[in-house]
Amino acid sequence: MPFRQRLKNIRRRISYSRVFVEALAFCGFAAMKLLTSTLRVRLYIHPSVQEQLHRGPLLFAFWHGRQFLLVPHFPSWNIALMSDLSWAGDIQTRILQRFGYTVVRGSSSHGGMRALLTLKKAIEAGHPAAFAVDGPRGPAFHAKPGILFLAEKLGLPLAPVATSAKPAWTLESTWCRYLLPKPFARCVAVLGKPIPPRSLAAQATTAELDRILNELTVRADLLVGATYHQASLRTTA
Repeated sequence: MPFRQRLKNIRRRISYSRVFVEALAFCGFAAMKLLTSTLRVRLYIHPSVQEQLHRGPLLFAFWHGRQFLLVPHFPSWNIALMSDLSWAGDIQTRILQRFGYTVVRGSSSHGGMRALLTLKKAIEAGHPAAFAVDGPRGPAFHAKPGILFLAEKLGLPLAPVATSAKPAWTLESTWCRYLLPKPFARCVAVLGKPIPPRSLAAQATTAELDRILNELTVRADLLVGATYHQASLRTTA
C-alpha cells in the first residue's frame, strides 16, 4: 500500500475513533459555553407557547444555520432533537447531549422514516421536539415535509422559531449561511405563535411553512438591526 494511502487510513482511524470524537465534542461544548457567556440575549416567546407546553408537547421549526443561540438556552424544556448520521452528526449529538437534550439519529436522506418514528415515540413520552426543517443539506430556506407529517399524525401545534445576532459572522461557505454571533453580540430568539393542528391539517404546506419562518427570521434580524436573511433570500430567489 502506498505511503500516502497508509497515512490517509491512519488519519481516518484517528478522526473516527471514539476518543477523538469525544474530545472534539467536549471542545465544541466548552467553546459554545464560553461564547454564550459573553452574549446579551433577549427571548421573545409568544404566550401561547408556554400555555401549550403546560398542556403537552409542541413541535418547533427553525432554519438550519440559526440554531446556535437555541442550543444553550432551552435545555430545561426537555426537547428532543434530530441529528444526522454523519461524522459531524456524531460530534453534534455528543454536544447536544452534554447540554441535556434527547437526540434521535437520522435525517431526511438517511434513516429518515426510522428516525421520525423514534422521534414520534419521544414526543408521545412527553418531549417537545425541534427541527431544522431545511436540513441536513438543504436547499436553504425550503422546509421538508417531515415536521408537517408528525404534526398532522400527532395532532400537535407547530411553533416557528428564529434567532439573530449583531455583530455576527455569516459563514458564506456553508449551504445554510450559518450565523455565528461574535463575542458580546446583541442577540434575540423569537418563538412565534403556534399553528394549531386543525390549521395544519386544513391548509399548511411546506411553502406556507417557508413563508412563516422567513417572515419570523426577518423580524428577528430587524430586532437586532440586521438584514442578513433579506439578503440571503434575494440571492436564493
